[in-house]
Amino acid sequence: MQKRCKKTLTRTLGWAATCAHIALIGTLFAPGFYLLREVQVKVPDVKSLLHLMPVPKYKELVRIYDVVKSNRPEIGESEAWRVADVILEESSKHNLDPILVAALIEVESGFRPTVVSPVGARGIMQIMPDVGKAIAQEIGLKIDSGSNPFRPEQLDDPVLNIKLGTYYLNDLKKNFRSLNHALVAYNVGPTEMRNRLENEIDFPIEFVNAVLSVYRKYQKPTPPLF
Repeated sequence: MQKRCKKTLTRTLGWAATCAHIALIGTLFAPGFYLLREVQVKVPDVKSLLHLMPVPKYKELVRIYDVVKSNRPEIGESEAWRVADVILEESSKHNLDPILVAALIEVESGFRPTVVSPVGARGIMQIMPDVGKAIAQEIGLKIDSGSNPFRPEQLDDPVLNIKLGTYYLNDLKKNFRSLNHALVAYNVGPTEMRNRLENEIDFPIEFVNAVLSVYRKYQKPTPPLF
């Protein structure tokens, strides 16, 4: 009987950990899906739930959190953990290196969610409003309904912006079959990039070099050889 009770307790704890993680992810991602409601969702203390994650994911999340805080030391821990978790989840979903995504964000906005470029790109991953709206419709995000049409300011939400930006980068990588070309296209636009490739016109590489330079800075250190 004692052995059976112990097995039941283990199974119960396993289910509790799984449910807690699902609840955490659901809460973190809710603002990106229901922006039109404009309600304040209380974000749980992600740090207190880290022990529920597998060790590799835990370590990766901590690394991304460190990148976020190194850029925005003034923001609260809950917000930093929330941004880090979204970067990790969306990068994994789209087969992207989360540290590369973090490097792109650092170059694009320095992790400032309300930045607007001179040409109108908005948010943490600097997405043009027409591109953001098109992607949101393609992947079925509820940011446009009835009398409440899509607004460019909605791209200032970091959760939504990261969801759209990672999808966009992965789509560019698939279309151009090259990470470098995808990064250039992310910067100058896919139409311009395609035109330059078809007409054998040189394309700018400053943005790519900047992103890869930051990426190398945050990569895992190589263990010493003995």
